[in-house]
Amino acid sequence: MYRTGDLARWNKDGQVEYIGRTDFQVKVRGFRIELAEVESVLTAHPDVHDAVVVVREDRADDQRLVGYVVPGGKADPGGLDVEALTDAVRGHLPEYMVPSAIVPLGEFPMTPSGKLDRGALPAPGHTEAPAGRSPRNHHEEVLCRLYAELLGVDGIGIDADFFGQGGHSLLATRLVGRIRTELDVDVKVTTVFRNPTVAQLAARIEKLTTSKRPRLRQMNVQENRR
Repeated sequence: MYRTGDLARWNKDGQVEYIGRTDFQVKVRGFRIELAEVESVLTAHPDVHDAVVVVREDRADDQRLVGYVVPGGKADPGGLDVEALTDAVRGHLPEYMVPSAIVPLGEFPMTPSGKLDRGALPAPGHTEAPAGRSPRNHHEEVLCRLYAELLGVDGIGIDADFFGQGGHSLLATRLVGRIRTELDVDVKVTTVFRNPTVAQLAARIEKLTTSKRPRLRQMNVQENRR
């Protein structure tokens, strides 16, 4: 009835079964995304000859946009500045459309018929985030570990940006839950957005715990008086 781009079929019980899309529009973390729009921004970069963007779920319940690029101009797969390319994409698209990882390739895998073989695109490697400064206190040590575990990196420094390293709102919610469990501190997701680095978030948590201590001491004094 409507040209929505959705692909569906009637089953034997007369119900409509949703199969997928006839185009490359996807829905990730509640946002509808046109993959072609992200690809056009990538290919507009002078160091990129061609680009493909897909949704991967290499870890359960963790869908991420991944961009694959074939460098052009003077760039080569090993020398492409992926961080600068990601910043360029971030300057043109909202955060939810920025790929969590960009993988440079010499060429795209193709099927025998000459079409792009999306299933053969490699998973992003288990990377190590820029080390930066080391943790200076207990809160920073715990946050560095939690950041690394949730972001799927081998190591992380206190200046690493949670969202700059591929984090998103769903992972931020999980981070808040882990902080509550391991540090016994209630942190809001908005606090993570406003304090995305380990150093910033640790400082905020320290303020929250410090402001909590006087109230606890006051309650103990009142109990003793009773």
